[in-house]
Amino acid sequence: MTLYTWIVRILRVLNHLYFVDIRSTRLERVPESGPLILAANHPSSALDAVILSTQVRRPINYLARSGLFRFPLLAALFRALGVIPIYRPHEVSDHADRNQDIFGQVFELFDGGGCLGVFPEGRNSPRGKIGELRKGIARIALGAEARRDWQLGLVIVPAGVNLETRAFLSSAALLRIGRPIRVADYADRYRENPEQAVRELTLDVQTSLRRQALHLENDQVARLVDELSETLDDETGRIPDLPPPEPPRPQRFFKRWLGRFLGLYRRGSPETAAAFHRRVYNRQFIGEVLDRAIRNDPERVDELRLRVERYRDHLRQTEVRQALASSHGNPVTERLLRLRMTVYAVLMAPLALFGFVHNILPYLFARFGALLIRDEAVRAFSYFGLVVVGFGSCYALLGWWLWYHVDFGLAHTLVYVAALPPTGFVALGYRRNVLRYRDKILVRTVFWNQRELVELLRSERDAIQDRLVVLADRYGEPGTPSSTNS
Repeated sequence: MTLYTWIVRILRVLNHLYFVDIRSTRLERVPESGPLILAANHPSSALDAVILSTQVRRPINYLARSGLFRFPLLAALFRALGVIPIYRPHEVSDHADRNQDIFGQVFELFDGGGCLGVFPEGRNSPRGKIGELRKGIARIALGAEARRDWQLGLVIVPAGVNLETRAFLSSAALLRIGRPIRVADYADRYRENPEQAVRELTLDVQTSLRRQALHLENDQVARLVDELSETLDDETGRIPDLPPPEPPRPQRFFKRWLGRFLGLYRRGSPETAAAFHRRVYNRQFIGEVLDRAIRNDPERVDELRLRVERYRDHLRQTEVRQALASSHGNPVTERLLRLRMTVYAVLMAPLALFGFVHNILPYLFARFGALLIRDEAVRAFSYFGLVVVGFGSCYALLGWWLWYHVDFGLAHTLVYVAALPPTGFVALGYRRNVLRYRDKILVRTVFWNQRELVELLRSERDAIQDRLVVLADRYGEPGTPSSTNS
């Protein structure tokens, strides 16, 4: 088993710690063999590579800026994992010569049927946008095909990384795979005008990538999309080509029970996965409609914005928030959810408190220790190293203290220390569930008797949805969003 395989397996476990939920769609579009470029957006620095590596089943060799290789230990790890450095003009004086050698390594990788992972924006994506792509990916792809007389079979697969939030330990991620782009299809244009072929391939990759991840040109539209998505939840309609969650693969006995054990501390399920997919699709649908509407009918968009602001202000003033906003259609189910979450909050509190007390110090060590590293990409990797060092050292010291200073005995000490990691998972899951369902936990009087208030909110919400439907009928394109490449 290779080092890459071991690292990916470890990262899949750590994903349970960092991400609330992580899903993928259309993975079958990634060829299982043959030369391949995975082109992804870059919303969260090095964590984007973690998402790609843990979701895509074949090994990925990444292109990374050479500045990341200035740390000896990190450079050794990168080289062992097949990461290939790219040199920039401000980093080294002979960057052109060095990059020629790098291109030779990439061409050899393709000749062997390997997979190259790239983030063609060249930097982190702006919030809610896909930046302009650099032309290097197209030059590499076209050059690799041209040197093999267009018989190499290289394809570029766009991969959209969608993050629900960038908050530490509170993010959910959805990886959407676009249709492969055959580089050999640009052969005729490349023979006539290489630079034009480079521009066209770059634009096609950028267009496809923007279909897989949320891209909004207008910052005001981006804020309105956030507010509308939260206000309407998943009531904006059904998109027929949304793929169902992938069925679980058969697993051996140990893996199956380990998965169930870890699943106790997560709120992910096929239902929540489908809901998360729906939120991503709806945000993109609303964004594309409003992006066209604000250029053609800004008055209607302004009216919609004012209605949304008034509705959200009423929610804040009355402290009803999402609990009432999302429960008009099925109050019985909503009450059952409230009861279940209340029981959960009460019964799991002692176990979560135990896990919190024993894991908070190494957690803070990992979180704030990584903040001392200025380089964002290196900081993302350092989280995992600090987690291993911090939690391992804390558990070892506690076990030593119990063994030498408390009359616990060896067996009781081992059981106590062994209970610390799972209760830490419980504390994380408890925090996430309480934050997500806090409006459904019965800690004070429930507002079910405020019928007039609920009716007012329902009417305002329906009016917002009606106006959005009008804009969608006028400015929504058939199959929106991205039915042609979803």
